[in-house]
Amino acid sequence: MKRDILSRVHFKEGTLPLTYLGLPLITKRLTKVDCTPLVERITARVNSWMSKTLSFAGRLQLVKATLFNMQAYWCSTFLLLRHTVKHCERTLRKFLWGGHGRGKVQWAEVCKSLAEGGLGIKDMKTWNKALLLKQIWAVLTEDTIWVKWCQAYLINTSNFWVIPARGLLSWSWRQILLLRPLARQHLIYKCGNGERFSLWFDPWLQGDSVHALYGHRVMYDTGLGTLAWVKEMLREGEWCWPQVSCDLIEIQQRVDVIPVSTNPDHIYWAKEGDTFSTNRAWQAIRDSSNVVEWHALVWHSKRIPKHACSLWLAIRGAHRTRDKLFNWGVTMTAQYVFHCGEIESTEHLFFQCPYSTSVWWEVLQMCNITRSILPWTSEVQWMTDHSKGNKLHHSVRKLALAATVYHVWIERNRRCFKNRFLPSLELVKRIREDVSGKLSIDNHAQRNDRHHSLCVNWGIPLVEG
Repeated sequence: MKRDILSRVHFKEGTLPLTYLGLPLITKRLTKVDCTPLVERITARVNSWMSKTLSFAGRLQLVKATLFNMQAYWCSTFLLLRHTVKHCERTLRKFLWGGHGRGKVQWAEVCKSLAEGGLGIKDMKTWNKALLLKQIWAVLTEDTIWVKWCQAYLINTSNFWVIPARGLLSWSWRQILLLRPLARQHLIYKCGNGERFSLWFDPWLQGDSVHALYGHRVMYDTGLGTLAWVKEMLREGEWCWPQVSCDLIEIQQRVDVIPVSTNPDHIYWAKEGDTFSTNRAWQAIRDSSNVVEWHALVWHSKRIPKHACSLWLAIRGAHRTRDKLFNWGVTMTAQYVFHCGEIESTEHLFFQCPYSTSVWWEVLQMCNITRSILPWTSEVQWMTDHSKGNKLHHSVRKLALAATVYHVWIERNRRCFKNRFLPSLELVKRIREDVSGKLSIDNHAQRNDRHHSLCVNWGIPLVEG
């Protein structure tokens, strides 16, 4: 029979696993070999870019916009192996830091949000789970062909929340079932007319199911089967549980605070009124950290990307100054490249050496700031406190600090590797050109003395009218 069918349709009999729409069709556990195409694709894309000719800001944008999204298709279908996740993240990490040596900042810190002091790159393991939670949301709320197939063949007469994650199941479906406890923490079941929710197994009772709280006994006491719906305990818009056992009396007391309506039952994500999105899922399940005060100083809307990245590295103390290189045994001396006789460190480079001090002093004058130069951490704190907002003087201060840090670091590298020197006033000129160029595009200067002075100092065209 099989041969006859194949001969009539002119098809060839294949074997699993095979690739369909770029993904392996498998029933067994995902293996390293199955994931090889994903790893090779990301690696090939990285190798096609000359990372040495890209700035750190450029590499960061490529990681976030291209490389990270290349695995999203796989992550929305499979729970990737730990080995595969580590391999992909290692490739991303190596590319981000220029393809050589160890990273300047720990990857766990890089994967924090911008507000928490990171670079906003998502942790791949957590993002994988967030994408798979979308499949659970689909099973519970949608009416697609795939969902109907799951209901008919995988769930059948049982309930999604209680079917066992063992037996003759595909590996992918089993991984979805294992994510149920995580999904349950963030789902909100809001009762309406009770026609949609399982009386025993859906978590509509203050986040839990009746079965999870009271077991099978209450099912026997009510005389209702496992397929009962919540509506079967409603009479004329009121809860009406049989009062034949202590557990049922307690349930009646608990449900009295749950309002009943003629509206359909609804499932929400995280808070009432919100539907599921992968971003909401990501925010809900990721490990969050404290917000850092200085994030708005670095990642404001008018930032120059390469300047912002340099400032971020400086605030994190991640620039590879000579004191670090000397401790690692990379250089023979930690002496400052500006020949002031001091040890080169982040704190001294910004802005305690005579050269960077003279540059920063000129920049402060152009910002109409008259105060002494502070130690680096105090300087960052002062600028954070006095640059909150989107007015012209706030934007000038944020751009000026980032531009100064960037150009001082570039000058330091120029002296180290090219033995070329720029006078401090030339560096100030370049800082002025960068800041004025950025603000000339989006100029919100007001017609007052304060803004007029800043526009004159920085060479920003005055707004007419």
